[in-house]
Amino acid sequence: MNITAEFVPSMAHPENNTFTNTTPQSGYCADVPDQCVTNQIFSINMGGITASLATAGFTANSEPRMGMFFKMPGAMRNITVVNQQTGASVALGFRVNAFSAIYRTRTSWTLDKHQQSWNGSDFVYAAAPCSYSGVGRYTSKYYSFMWKWPASDVACYKTAKIDLTGEPYLIDTTSIGYTLVTPDPLKMASGIYTGTLSLNVGPGGDIDFGDNFTASDSNLTLNFTLTVNHELKLTPAAGAQTVALQPCPAGKICSEDEGDANWERWMVSRVTPQLTGRSAFTLSSSGSFTVFMDCAERVGNECALTSDNSGQRVPMRVSVNLPDNVIDSQTGSTVTGRPLLIGKSEGQNYFTAKTYGADKPGSIDFLVRQKDVDTMLATRPDTYRGAVTVIFDPNIF
Repeated sequence: MNITAEFVPSMAHPENNTFTNTTPQSGYCADVPDQCVTNQIFSINMGGITASLATAGFTANSEPRMGMFFKMPGAMRNITVVNQQTGASVALGFRVNAFSAIYRTRTSWTLDKHQQSWNGSDFVYAAAPCSYSGVGRYTSKYYSFMWKWPASDVACYKTAKIDLTGEPYLIDTTSIGYTLVTPDPLKMASGIYTGTLSLNVGPGGDIDFGDNFTASDSNLTLNFTLTVNHELKLTPAAGAQTVALQPCPAGKICSEDEGDANWERWMVSRVTPQLTGRSAFTLSSSGSFTVFMDCAERVGNECALTSDNSGQRVPMRVSVNLPDNVIDSQTGSTVTGRPLLIGKSEGQNYFTAKTYGADKPGSIDFLVRQKDVDTMLATRPDTYRGAVTVIFDPNIF
């Protein structure tokens, strides 16, 4: 059995952090879709597993295992799924919440016989702890049903009210409904995650048809595939790839006109300013990513500006401001004025989108400290230049 689910971020529903079931409907609900829509039921077939009558038939008021006996894996199973590219793993939960099948008869049965051959009323009404699903249908040669399963590995059964010789002789068209508990896709890297769950079929197994029937197979393998398609798109603002640093008060970004005025003030006061600049962008993001930088020149652990006249270098602090839908992966805080590191550093500057954000504003800020501006002024008139590459990388591992 193949079970698939997918996550794709949505501008219409930015708060969505759940997978969408992409498993094609099959089994009971493919045959009778209207009934399943009305009762909010989903089913997939059990890979063609059938069960054949292994005895002479049914004895009235028999032991449960000699009746129509079905045990299903109703308790939650934990499955590890692994990213096929990165090897990262996450856990998901799976359990069966419904079982459906057809029992077939060799002779023609009236509706009354279908209804009156079993203890506990009509066959569609499952015995506790299972429950009626709201669906069922019959013909003279078969009866189709679906029972809802509780969240435990229990058996539910019907025993015959009268002796039934040689029939029902076959259980087929088996299918299940299931509950899938998926991890938060916003905390997962993009990629395809796969895993398997193997269920034993037979007496005492995860799936058990009792002692009156023999299953056609002894194992059922469920293949799980989760697909995560995150978005990470950065769009620089017009002209933002060239930044002119201006003298400006601490914590502010000044325009060119404001910068000219501040230089004039410096000529009077001789109080050295700091230099700041900003490169604005918009970011569409979901999932996790890291941000780091590369430098054309560097001083210590920071990028550098270099003098045209002397080759003198001064350090420049580079920091990032991210949109409000993005938080620090470790602290959960929003990201404002976060210093960037040269090169990717394990565990450093890892961010995640708590909700999907489309074209939300952010910026990269540049700062030359006051003491380093003193160094620059010593070579005036001069021009200092530098180049910084900022990398937004969804592959944080």
